[in-house]
Amino acid sequence: GRDLTYNGNPTYTYNNLIPYIDLDGTGDYLSRADEGGLDIIGTESYIAVAAQGLTIGGWFWIDTNAGSGLIGKWGGTAQDQSYLLHLNGATFVPRFIVGDGAASDAIDSTVSATTGVWRFIVGRYDPSISIEVFIGDATNGLVQTSNASGIPASLANGAGAFNIGAYNAGNTLDGRISMCFLCTTYLSDQIISSLFQASRPLFRV
Repeated sequence: GRDLTYNGNPTYTYNNLIPYIDLDGTGDYLSRADEGGLDIIGTESYIAVAAQGLTIGGWFWIDTNAGSGLIGKWGGTAQDQSYLLHLNGATFVPRFIVGDGAASDAIDSTVSATTGVWRFIVGRYDPSISIEVFIGDATNGLVQTSNASGIPASLANGAGAFNIGAYNAGNTLDGRISMCFLCTTYLSDQIISSLFQASRPLFRV
């Protein structure tokens, strides 16, 4: 229900049954200015305690490996850095990173994001417990990597914008994005697996 700002000249198109946005890596991305509904800290009182957290992800196709943003809310200063899925600029593996306004904690996937194929990539935050990154593809199925060290009790409620295909108004992706989602909850392994299994036929994965 939220309109996104169209930055650069990304192209909306489709392939078979898949609608997606094609980004050229030179200024193309979608954004939404900071607002309350995107300030997810992971301890919202209207969410049952057992389900509190954050889950974010979608389907991504990488044309050029670089330290690019995939989806998240991550500004230039620590107090504006909340949650982000992106490609590690050194190794080009999917990374999920969260910040509490003072420090950040990250987890890198054990599966690389090679170019030219669709992949299901998800980050998940469980307050004070763990962060995970999931990557699903035709070769490996769905692979989960976890970090349970130094996890913040809540996330920063900062003024950074929500971006798809970039972060901090830069680090833009050269690739394609489809079926993105953001949940103010900790989705179970079973739900994440179900999302992957239900949608993978659309992407011929």
